[in-house]
Parts: sequence; C-alpha cells; structure tokens
Amino acid sequence: MIIAKRLKGKAIATWLGPTGDAARRAMSRVKDRLTNAPRRLDVDLADPWSFLTAQAVQRLVAAYGVELAVHIVTPPVADVDPAPQLRVKHAVRDAQQLAEYWNLDFAGKKDTDSGMIRDFGTVMIRNRSADDQLKAMLDIWPTIFTVDRKQLATLLGKWGTEAHGQVLPIINTNYAELRKAGHYQAAMLHFDGNWYWGIDRLPYLEQALAQALGKPVAHVVTPRPEAERGPLKLSEKPLTCELWFSFRSPYSYLALEQIEAVLAPYHIPIVLRPVLPMVTRGMPLPTVKRMYIVHDAKREADRLGIPFGELCDPLGAGVENCMALAYWAEQRGAGMAFARSAMRGIWAEARDVAEYVDLRAIVERAGLPWEEAKAALGKPEVAKWANNHAADMAVVNLWGVPSLRVGDFIAWGQDRLPLLADRLRRHAAATSSQEA
Repeated sequence: MIIAKRLKGKAIATWLGPTGDAARRAMSRVKDRLTNAPRRLDVDLADPWSFLTAQAVQRLVAAYGVELAVHIVTPPVADVDPAPQLRVKHAVRDAQQLAEYWNLDFAGKKDTDSGMIRDFGTVMIRNRSADDQLKAMLDIWPTIFTVDRKQLATLLGKWGTEAHGQVLPIINTNYAELRKAGHYQAAMLHFDGNWYWGIDRLPYLEQALAQALGKPVAHVVTPRPEAERGPLKLSEKPLTCELWFSFRSPYSYLALEQIEAVLAPYHIPIVLRPVLPMVTRGMPLPTVKRMYIVHDAKREADRLGIPFGELCDPLGAGVENCMALAYWAEQRGAGMAFARSAMRGIWAEARDVAEYVDLRAIVERAGLPWEEAKAALGKPEVAKWANNHAADMAVVNLWGVPSLRVGDFIAWGQDRLPLLADRLRRHAAATSSQEA
C-alpha cells in the first residue's frame, strides 16, 4: 500500500510539474482558439478584491497593450463559499491591509449596500469596449465602498444604465461560464491557460505577459514607500503569533515553512492552532476548487524554493493521527518540529500518515520518541482541543487556513506573510522610538 502511495505521489508530482503544465497550456490554447475565448477578468461588484484587481488590470492594459474582456459575475455559490458572511467581513479588512501595503486605493470601512450594488450592475451590463468597462467600473467603485449614494446617482447618469431586471440573468450566466471555463470566484484573471487570483498572483501574470509580448516586466503594483508605512504598534501588550492551520492544507504547509523566519528577527513566539480540514468541519471542497489550490500551491512552492508535489492526501485516519500527535508534541514543546515534519511528509514525500511506518519516520525526524508517540494516538481530548481552535478562529471572522493573528493584525493566507513582516517592522519602529 505504501509503495502504491509513493508511486501515486510521483505521478501527481509529474502532473503538477513542467511536463504537466506544458500539456495543460497546450490544451488550453487549442480550446481558446476553437472557442475564440478572450483573455478575461471576472469581477464581483460587491467584492473588494475585485476592485483592487481591476486597478491593477488598468495598469496592465496601459503597460502591455493587452485587452481583457470584463465579465461581471455573482458572488461564489455555496459549494465553493462555505462561510459567505465571514468572507464578506474579512474581505473589507483584508483589502484595507492590502491597500495600505501596496500602491492601490481602497477607502471602504464597512459592508456594501445591496441596493447600490444592483444600481451599479445596471451600468456594468451595458455594452461597451473592454477599456470603457474598466473606466466605468473604476469610476463608480469608490462610491460603493464609501456608500456615497449621491455621487453614485451622478455617475449612473454619466455612464448610462440598463433595466434592473436584466442584471441577474446576465451575471448568473457569466458565473456559469466562469465555472465552465475552470474557475469559481471573482477577482480572477485568465491568460494562456492559467488562472491568476487578484493582487497576490499578479507577478506571475506579468511575467507571462512580458514573455509573450517580448516586453520587460513593468511591475505595475509595488509596495508603497516605507516612509508612507511609518511606525505603528500592533499592541501595547507583548506579542504572540497565533497560527491556525490544517494538515490537509497545502497553503498551511507553505506558511509553516516560512513563519519562523518572519518572526525570528523580532523574537515573537508562535502558538500553533491546528484545526480539522474544512470537509471534516462540514464545509464543502469541490474538485474545481481543490484542483486550483493544488496547482497554485505548487506554483508558490516553486517560487519559494519549498519542496512540493509528491503528495498523499491525509484525509481520514491520517488527519486524526496528525492531530493527536500535534496535541502530544505541543505538550512536549515540539509542536512546530512535528508539524513541519508531518507537512513535508504529506506534501513533498507522499508519506501516508495513516500508516505507522511513515508516521514513525515523521515523528523521529522531528526528534521525538516513536513509542511515546504511538501511545498518544486516539486520545479523546484531541477533538475538543481542535474544536476550540476552530471556534477561536471564527471569533476573528476567519474560517479558512492558514490564518494568523499578531496583536491587531489578523490575516488569512500565506500570501499575507510579507504584510505581517511589514507590520512587525513598523511595530519595532514604534516601540524603539517610544523607548528613545
């Protein structure tokens, strides 16, 4: 059984690697030619990430002379959006943090108004050129996130509208086309067979565009000057980093591989909060979402120089074993050592953590005694420990992993580690100036 899992892991690694990627790109090019599929940007008018992405796209169009067809879509549907209310609240907070770090604009402070979104939709379903659609969106969007009804009314007259009754059928159709094309959420860009989500994956898209067009990379989105991101305390209390993660999450693996290096310069202790996988917590994870996540994680792992690809899904007994041993290792002060060893085994070595042979290798690599570890399996208190972690995560309006909290900085995703590093820098500057 273990040999079969290893072989399957190697096959997956090949599929995720350059050979598989080249094959997928070639197939996508053929499909795009046959269907005359345009380069596309999918946006949700109520979505802060879509607004930030559209700002970047306008710069891409200017820098590279490309045209991207703008598709207005609905919010993601239930099978790929297990916590819509939490997502909406988190999106505003995350967009604020992104715009503070990157040279982008976002003045939103609260949830959008559904009536204003419907009015916005009547403008955006009107037939226009792709360039004019971008201009109209970016002209109107600030009024949506600042809830400026008076200015919105003025802009509705400027750009012209269609009937309210036409909006929902059109955006439902567009979302169905997005799903058919191979993705499931807004703030997505599609080019040359690959999907790029929002600001986080913009560098990959820029590289692809520059290579395809024979132009230098323009770096259309860059961090704001540090002078604009001055001293700012995270808390008046001593700092601790809480990290929620799942052994079934490839992004959690990438976060665990990086987090210690981010915290070390500031001597910030870390508290690990492992949670059960989303599907175990009653949240769906359909194939379209799972496949994108694995491909995207591979892309990120390659950029970061982290081994990835020979994987073995731990769902079931494997997750139960890892949670039990994480609980036991934490009590021994070795939680991070075990978590990193287990994650590397799952995501880079096709280790089957449901089997004692592989589990033992992972435990001993972390410097822990196997016989004691084996005795720690199956303890009933582990379930309550894991559930408490998930409940704590929900309190800060988060549901997915990896998520982290340091003082007043709360974020979801390993992509936010550069923002955390910047906030730690700013906190250090604030405390040092205070001491001086």
